Amino acid sequence: MSDRSGNAGRFLRCPYHNWSYRTDGVLAAVPLRSGYDETRFASSEAARGLGRVATEVYRGFVFARLSDDGPEFRAYFGESLSSIDYMVDRSPEGEMEVAGGVLRYMHDSNWKMFVENLNDTMHPMAAHESSAGTAKELWKGQPAEAAKPMAIEQLVPFAEGYEFFDKMGVRVFANGHSYSGVNFSIHSSYAAVPEYEAAMVAAYGAERARDILGTVRHNTVYYPSLTIKGAIQAIRVVRPIAVDKTLIESWTFRLKGAPEVFLRRNVTYTRLINSPMSVVGHDDQQCYRLLQEGLVAGGNEWIALQRDYHDEERGAADLTVNGTSEISMRNQFRAWADLMGAP
Repeated sequence: MSDRSGNAGRFLRCPYHNWSYRTDGVLAAVPLRSGYDETRFASSEAARGLGRVATEVYRGFVFARLSDDGPEFRAYFGESLSSIDYMVDRSPEGEMEVAGGVLRYMHDSNWKMFVENLNDTMHPMAAHESSAGTAKELWKGQPAEAAKPMAIEQLVPFAEGYEFFDKMGVRVFANGHSYSGVNFSIHSSYAAVPEYEAAMVAAYGAERARDILGTVRHNTVYYPSLTIKGAIQAIRVVRPIAVDKTLIESWTFRLKGAPEVFLRRNVTYTRLINSPMSVVGHDDQQCYRLLQEGLVAGGNEWIALQRDYHDEERGAADLTVNGTSEISMRNQFRAWADLMGAP
């Protein structure tokens, strides 16, 4: 089937040999089944059907694990789940809903490059000088009280300097998860919406509302394939296609009970940063392509990721450090090595 979604009806049928399965995975029918009478088919794994996947529903999101074996959901994600809590709690009703479809953007690079880049804060001032830097130059000279267009509001922070990103901070967890923006982020200076803040206080109380609205993490990476920006409800799913090709899916969400400006922020950010017509995303894309070419060249076999390395990070399950550290990338590679069975 070419459709990505739809109603399968009462059963699923393989287009190759017509085996049919119920929607719960149980094998329903096999053509000329008598051909297996003198075999051990009845006791084989194939006869048991497609099997079930381990699932967990967390704050309305469904997580699935295809393997029978693996870590328990909360043990795997641990305290990093707080990023999902802060994202969903930005709704005065404590819920989000999908708004519109999904934007798909093909990257000509290995999937790890995209995931590593998310919490790499040494690149924005260089890679995004032409895009965010141009936006910053265009806005220069405007009065401090002037209302910023949403595009300017979202683009200009990418052109901040090393000190800004270093002071943001980054926090890493076991299993490769991490987030940057411990103290503040590029989303911290968005225009206030008084009626929304009043609704949040009414829903959560002043102290909790202040905590939710003051937590504006940059990127949270749920290793290996999910990334969220809770402050603007931008959610991206990483789908490896080939060793040098990755599909990024960006999903649009609406905060229930919140003004429509928040949905516009999400859509505008996705268009400016994550879409095929993006000005910021293409900066990264060019770097990914060049990195991919470099990896197949006959130069240095190793890539240096030692920036701000300290021995204490080895084996640490939860650690907060300065924002320009490359700890998040090292953390991902340790998780990769562990998952792949390296000693």
